[in-house]
Amino acid sequence: MSGKRGGRDDSEESTFADAMRDVKPLSGRFGKHPPPHATNSDAPDPSAEAAVEFEILHAGDRIEGRAPGIDRKHLRRLRSGRVPVDLRIDLHGLLAREARATVRERLLSAAAGGRRCALIIHGRGHHSTGAPVLKRSLPGWLAEPPLGSRIMAFTSATPEDGGTGATYVLLRRAR
Repeated sequence: MSGKRGGRDDSEESTFADAMRDVKPLSGRFGKHPPPHATNSDAPDPSAEAAVEFEILHAGDRIEGRAPGIDRKHLRRLRSGRVPVDLRIDLHGLLAREARATVRERLLSAAAGGRRCALIIHGRGHHSTGAPVLKRSLPGWLAEPPLGSRIMAFTSATPEDGGTGATYVLLRRAR
């Protein structure tokens, strides 16, 4: 007879423990988030700039990230909702491919136009099969060139702006 604890078999727990035996925790509060690997027609131009490796923190359903060299005070202001939102991008009803293109085009245009803060409304994934596709994919899309170099930080929105179903994106000042 196999024992059950909280709906899991003891054998599952021991298998998981064996698999995780050599895993070492990341040092510091932030871990490096590598850019996603693009596939076929979605691949960025290799001669273009490199993807940005944002420092990412996951805290439950919340996520936040900042580009290398960006002061944490920018992230704190963004997280608290103190940066005025210049642009709203609603991704509800879009497929991942369409959402990615929309995010890229709208944020590049916003950055070129001198806008500073965008609110991307992606939802919490309640209508997705499995994991929340748009929410989970967004950090990778933000890191891709040429968009990544134009972003300072991003974080889950305050409850008033959609909470974990939306993300603030702080854009660099146009030079």
